[in-house]
Amino acid sequence: MVIAKLFRIRLAVSASLIFLLNAIACGAVSAAEKIELPEEAVSKKVLENGLIILAKDSGPKGLVSLNLKIRAGSRLEGEYLGSGISHLVEHMVFKGTKTRRVGDIEKEIKSYGGFLNASTSKDLTEYHVSVSSEYLSEAISLLKDMMMNSVFDIRELENEKEVILKEIKLNEDEPESRIIKLLNETAYLEHPYRYPTIGYEETFKRLTRKDVVKFYNRMYVPNRMVISMVGAVDASKAIAIAEAEFKDFKLPDYGPFGSGDFEPTQLTTRTAEAEMDINLSYLTMGFHSTSLLDYDLFAMDILANILGRGDNSRLNTVLFKNRALVHLISCWNHTPQEPGLFTILALTDREKMDGTEKAILEEIAKIKEMPVGDDELRAAKRMVLSDYLYARQTQEAVASDISLSQILTGDHEFSNRYVTAVQRVSKEDINNVATKYLTDKNLTVVRLAPRSSKTAKDKTCASLAAQEQSEDALKDIIKKETFPNGLRVLLREDTKTPTVAITVAILGGLMIEDKMTNGISSLTGEMLLKGTQSKNESQIKGYIESLGGNISAFSGFNGFGLNVTVLKPDIVTALGILQGILTDSTFPEDEIDKTKTRMLAMLKNDDDDIFQRGFNELRRQLFPDSPYGLRIGGEEESLKSLTRDDLMRFYKSYLVPANMVIAVSGDIDNSSVLTMLKDLFGSLNAATQEMPEYKGGKIKKVNLTDLEMEKEQSLILMGFETTDIKNMDRYALDVLGSVLSGHSGRLFNKLRDKLSLAYTLGAAQKLMLDTGYLVFYIATTEEKIEAAKKALIGEIREICRKLPSDGEIILAKKELMTNHRLKLQTNLFYSFASALDELYGLGYDNLYKYEAEIKKVTKEDVKRVARKYLNLNLYAQVIVTPKPKHSE
Repeated sequence: MVIAKLFRIRLAVSASLIFLLNAIACGAVSAAEKIELPEEAVSKKVLENGLIILAKDSGPKGLVSLNLKIRAGSRLEGEYLGSGISHLVEHMVFKGTKTRRVGDIEKEIKSYGGFLNASTSKDLTEYHVSVSSEYLSEAISLLKDMMMNSVFDIRELENEKEVILKEIKLNEDEPESRIIKLLNETAYLEHPYRYPTIGYEETFKRLTRKDVVKFYNRMYVPNRMVISMVGAVDASKAIAIAEAEFKDFKLPDYGPFGSGDFEPTQLTTRTAEAEMDINLSYLTMGFHSTSLLDYDLFAMDILANILGRGDNSRLNTVLFKNRALVHLISCWNHTPQEPGLFTILALTDREKMDGTEKAILEEIAKIKEMPVGDDELRAAKRMVLSDYLYARQTQEAVASDISLSQILTGDHEFSNRYVTAVQRVSKEDINNVATKYLTDKNLTVVRLAPRSSKTAKDKTCASLAAQEQSEDALKDIIKKETFPNGLRVLLREDTKTPTVAITVAILGGLMIEDKMTNGISSLTGEMLLKGTQSKNESQIKGYIESLGGNISAFSGFNGFGLNVTVLKPDIVTALGILQGILTDSTFPEDEIDKTKTRMLAMLKNDDDDIFQRGFNELRRQLFPDSPYGLRIGGEEESLKSLTRDDLMRFYKSYLVPANMVIAVSGDIDNSSVLTMLKDLFGSLNAATQEMPEYKGGKIKKVNLTDLEMEKEQSLILMGFETTDIKNMDRYALDVLGSVLSGHSGRLFNKLRDKLSLAYTLGAAQKLMLDTGYLVFYIATTEEKIEAAKKALIGEIREICRKLPSDGEIILAKKELMTNHRLKLQTNLFYSFASALDELYGLGYDNLYKYEAEIKKVTKEDVKRVARKYLNLNLYAQVIVTPKPKHSE
């Protein structure tokens, strides 16, 4: 499967298997028969030098996405194994070519109204670009220049190595990254999959410019590459443009693509343990799995869904719901190009790790002994189908998928064929692969626990006209209906994929909470999924997931609610479940206790994350006497004090028609869905709920806070109170943020590229009904904190003192407008954004006005809002540094 699933990408190659999939494609069962898989209609050309070009006319008007994949992952580093040289080269190709200086590449892409990014994995390096369609030729030319003519300036190379060293430290600070790294190092003894893609620090430090140039010239050759183009393009013309650019590219290299690495058969269970400064424990169990060379792949993927995907999965039901052994648990079958790992990951408490491991093995034993149920198998297959369909909503995803399929299977339609193939998996197949692969001798167990030396505790110490919306886009208008009881419903038809998104948005959130009730919106939202008069949690969340859909709660500054995604045939079912939730939720006491326990665990987990803890503290300092300074998920004391009666009162008070918006977007018939909504929700009792008056005060001085955490990295946060969500200054502040922190922004150019003071940095604007804030963040090292802070303050003073250039304003606007257009591809974005905009009084069609408002912003507006809001005598600052290390 070449579909993103649980953030794991399936990679594999087998010409013989493509033949096999073609042979079985005619036999799909009922889940696939209900829904017709979209046709790819992809054009393809192979150049004489081996480069493969794919093109597809699809997606929003005015945009095109390019994806270039290269067989140049960390597995293929040869004599540089373990150094992360493939990842370093990926960074360096942005740093200038023979005709483009440092920074020119980002500025050029921004001038095309687009963005450029890249990533490296075990098997591949990829570059993805999205631009206005009119700049397709220029974008292809730029990509070719990067692939062919990078100069690897020695000064830039040393700067970028500093950046990546910070990234290595960042990965060491993240418990999930650390435990998966330890799993790979333990499960693999010989195969290069044991090495982290980013490399080991000491090995990485030894890389020279000569090494980098040698690797670049060896790997960046045409017959190792596939380029795909998806969007508002004529496929034949797009291929012709790419062919003209790449026909005289470098000479091909017909040496072996892979290393032919062999992993010896595992003979006994392997274990590893580590400790770090965290509150909760992580347990992972990995079994050596298959590649696509093995037919067992399909059954293994379905087995992973049955065991650990979703609310009704076996592991979640037994270990979380029934026995309260874990806070979170998931399972996936990760198979990159060569055999990967079938992995189970659990978040638990230290004292429950033994019980968790034992319970997981018990569930694995059961699945070997007894056939899986028909409903389980049907739901698992449905999930595969829905994954595929949801992934087809954005042109970037389609471009990435067809290039990935092509480079690793030789067939750009492989994902489609995979979806069809898994429908043939039988209960016997599931039992056979569980017995074959999930054995003690094939198992690796890794534990990551809080440090035992002390008790884990709370650590609180071209021209803008080129981006005009097309006539087709302007016709894509959301329809609004207000029922007599005050309920507002929004409907939007989009037949691009047979999927539907539904959002129920309710006015509430932090703004109605205080220290005693903090977290009640989040807790209520989660409890809406736990049971009604006629359904329990498994019949709500679990059933939606069994259909290949998803239902989840959200909570924020001014609202909370539910998001639902389902396939087209299941909209009636989804709306019926929502009707029960909004009218007959029961808030079972036992489920309240379980949900509180999980939420408290998530608070502890957030406290282990340097960004989460830093941002939470920043808001506390920026809004000291306001509900907006509280944590969205609540605090331990407030959550524990909330009772069932509190939740029922809150539910009855706030879930009333006039306080809600229901938005539906996707492959629907507006009139039919409107009739359903009237039947289900039109008779709800009319009622209103007055919102409490906002009493938050203004920050009165510079608030400085220093925190220590047992992390390798440091973090600087500087926040300024700005304006509310309805104030038109918000658009000038967006442009200001892009000028300063976009990919070619001032902060990126100076602090990251020129001074090497940061690994990651940026600015983020958060808007509420009553106020807002703009925060700057810099991830750096402890010895560079003062220099980074000084440089940041210098850039803030400069933007307040001097008008930005016309060029900066143009690039910033194009970046913002393209990013907005890219969001306008998924049904969930339309339902979620339109529902909240309507709820907050902006109007359901506010999302269509964004580009027009951005275009109105002048450089004088940017300077004005900078001077108005970026007051260096009135801000909050949080600096997180590593805790001093003491000898044991």
